Amino acid sequence: MQTTDDSATSKAEQLAHGRPAVERWLTWSGLVPLPVFLLLHLARELRLSFGSDVSDVLRPASGAFAALTGLLLVWLPLTTHAALGGYFVLSGRKLSPLAGDDVPRMPRLVSRVSSVLALAFVVYHSRTFPLAVWLGEADARDAGFRLIGQLSSTRFGVPLAGGVYLVALLATLAHAALAVHRGLLAEGRLPTPAKRRTSARLCAAFGAASFCVGAAAVIRVASGVLLR
Repeated sequence: MQTTDDSATSKAEQLAHGRPAVERWLTWSGLVPLPVFLLLHLARELRLSFGSDVSDVLRPASGAFAALTGLLLVWLPLTTHAALGGYFVLSGRKLSPLAGDDVPRMPRLVSRVSSVLALAFVVYHSRTFPLAVWLGEADARDAGFRLIGQLSSTRFGVPLAGGVYLVALLATLAHAALAVHRGLLAEGRLPTPAKRRTSARLCAAFGAASFCVGAAAVIRVASGVLLR
């Protein structure tokens, strides 16, 4: 049994190392450190959404170090991942076969569709908040008030913006969870069926937990309770 596992591991590593550099860049730009950032960002938003006073909505202005850290650890890998993903989709280029069993066709289709929705949401959210601050169009400290105004707005009595945020959040986290699992497969980190099952369950749990945290924050903000 040990020999079989060692052989599977060796074969998985060989296939992973034989993949083109552009594919490995696509994988690693999505694996590091965006899933961790997503969870921390959503947890922070949930914590801020439970403020008990209007003053709690004020966001602290980011310093130069925080801005540089965000640029290098979030925006650079995110831009790289989106650009490479767009290249593969538009060029029709196929990814190399993965070590071990690939993700089934339906989850791969969900990942691809959700990637488009996630990219649209990230572009919109970035333009509305951090980029607006960088361009001098908004004050970073007012981001909480602008988010509340946006999510708590209604049309025909329906909080459409809040609903769109929930759908976009679901798509983003579904893509992230599926991409992490497939990325680990692509890098030969899951050579045995047991490891693949464990990874699939952990990634699904990560996506579900992150969505619950993010959805709680969105619903709390959309309710407008912070301004009552």
